[in-house]
Amino acid sequence: MSFRVATRAVLTAALLLTASCGGGASKPPRATGPLGTPEGVLGPETRSDAAIHFEDLPVTRLAQSRIPLPNAANPSLGAENAPVVVQLWSDFECPYCADVHPVLRQLLAQYAGKVRLVWHDYPLPFHAHARLAANAGREAYAQGGANAFWKFHDALYEAPPGELDREALEHFAAKAGLDAARFRASLLKPGHDAEISQDINSGNAVGVEGTPAFLVNDYFFVGGVPLEILRVIVDRALSDRGT
Repeated sequence: MSFRVATRAVLTAALLLTASCGGGASKPPRATGPLGTPEGVLGPETRSDAAIHFEDLPVTRLAQSRIPLPNAANPSLGAENAPVVVQLWSDFECPYCADVHPVLRQLLAQYAGKVRLVWHDYPLPFHAHARLAANAGREAYAQGGANAFWKFHDALYEAPPGELDREALEHFAAKAGLDAARFRASLLKPGHDAEISQDINSGNAVGVEGTPAFLVNDYFFVGGVPLEILRVIVDRALSDRGT
């Protein structure tokens, strides 16, 4: 490996590891520059000189015994029988989760029928509205299934940073066509803590310490990634399946 390629691999790994919310007592600022663009963590000037190699990425392969099995309790997108399952642990108030949202949409479009996305809540304790927003998302799912959840999910991630208080959540629920009275009651007395806690526990079991965190079949990593990196990992998972 040339010095330039090796240096780029180190940069890729470093950015992957730091493009996440975790630890500390306050929310980091919303990402700007290359990280905040649709192109993701690495700008085009750093991606054009060499291919991204799977072996250069800080990805851990977990034993099958540690892989949580997706089930109907978690919202999902994509074919149920897809050979690659991308399990995501996310926080509605995490700026890096918001940045990776359009990347995941692109991934699902490019790998239609081959990738399924499964959502897990992982509200971080230092995000003031994250737990309430997670409960709101679960209520959307309870009322309208996956379609209502993803509409609500998209509205939250496309909202301006910091606008996730109770009033804002009720506004988004109305836009998603949810029952307003039932939704309001679910916020006043959160009824989905058990599901949220189960997601947090499953994340802790696989090593989640920040968001967004991913499990692509059995490949685990933490950090918001550009489409180019995510495709490399998905392609490896497809190769493992002989697809």
